[in-house]
Amino acid sequence: MKILIASTSVPGHLNPLLSIASLFLKYGHEVAVQVSDDLHTEVWADGHRVLPEITDAQTSLGYFFDTYPERMKKSPGMEMIGYDLVHFFARNIAAQSASLNMALSYFKADLILADSMYWGTLPMLVGPRDKRPAIAHLGVSVVDLGSGKNIPLRPDETLGQRTEEVLLRERFMLQPAQHAVNAALARLGCSALSCPILEALTQLSDLYLHPGIESFEYPRRNSKVRYIGALPTRAGQPKLPGWWQQLESTKRLVLVTQGTIANRDFGQVIAPALVELGGRDDVNIIVTTGGQPVESIPVAIPSNARIASFLPYAQIMPETDLLITNGGYGTVNMAISHGIPVISAGLTEDKEEVSAHVQWSGAGIDLRVNQASPEAIRHAVDDIFTHSGYRERAKQLSIEFASHNVEAELLSLIEQCVPHNVNA
Repeated sequence: MKILIASTSVPGHLNPLLSIASLFLKYGHEVAVQVSDDLHTEVWADGHRVLPEITDAQTSLGYFFDTYPERMKKSPGMEMIGYDLVHFFARNIAAQSASLNMALSYFKADLILADSMYWGTLPMLVGPRDKRPAIAHLGVSVVDLGSGKNIPLRPDETLGQRTEEVLLRERFMLQPAQHAVNAALARLGCSALSCPILEALTQLSDLYLHPGIESFEYPRRNSKVRYIGALPTRAGQPKLPGWWQQLESTKRLVLVTQGTIANRDFGQVIAPALVELGGRDDVNIIVTTGGQPVESIPVAIPSNARIASFLPYAQIMPETDLLITNGGYGTVNMAISHGIPVISAGLTEDKEEVSAHVQWSGAGIDLRVNQASPEAIRHAVDDIFTHSGYRERAKQLSIEFASHNVEAELLSLIEQCVPHNVNA
């Protein structure tokens, strides 16, 4: 089988796809990966063939940030996410679609596998089924992210407040995104979407693979969505730092991270966590900066903290007692798959909804802010360390993760998705 993997130019979207690409190669399938030029090195490092995008595609995240500096003036949450949906994801449809068609002209793929925010497949999905390969999408965050179906009524909210939030979501996110996508499709001579854009890929794709478990998602019915558990870790992970062996095993280990995207201001989560946990004699703190310099941390580094740009999560998670994060889905997913409770604080990108799922699932605490305070972190840490329910729930969810044979399930679902006359 020939498989074309297409990714949004965000490392957190590409990395899960590369994990799957390695599985495909293991079983003799032919794989090629298409992504923006700035991420080609990541693909080559894993030994995969790269197919370029069209010339001057300008789909990279760096280009977006440089070209649209006004994004940073938007309020975190719906306003900023709505801006991204229009100016990044919808704007890239034409270039991504043209790039896919160019790739298919010389790489006759039986299947296109793309991440769950890659809208470049939409022109094919709204067109004739017999004119395209099979198309599957891989979830990189909660299912139907941003659709309005992922934030349940919370204990301190009233129905009136929720109605107001729905109206704001329609104004800042759903209507602008729907209009921008349908306009992009019209310019390409394609039909408009027959469903809401933020539910389109779970409804229109031939298959939607979700690297997670049902119990972390709100109940829903969708025959296209298939949960496959935790993806295998990519090869070439960073090495354990020398200080790892020097950590006192009698102390609780707390991992603090702001991921690789929303990490331009370490005052949001990392700094308040260091202020609050610094000097405590019952914990060790390990911090990842996601590639940003250590000097970007705006507080003094306490003696019980260790800092690294990146860490091999697969090796450190089994030893970790608590994750403090801004709500990156991949990190939260991995922590829960290891039975680790979570404290989450984030409102940008997908982080508000991921954080809400942490609280709803019972595996941790959602601080419901973009800027955490040391006091809020102290209360949350004490709550999780004092009450065993969070850890017990995280352990229950980890058992559900372990019940999946991701390799067998993934390959079986992919083969069912592709027409039977294709030779694997």
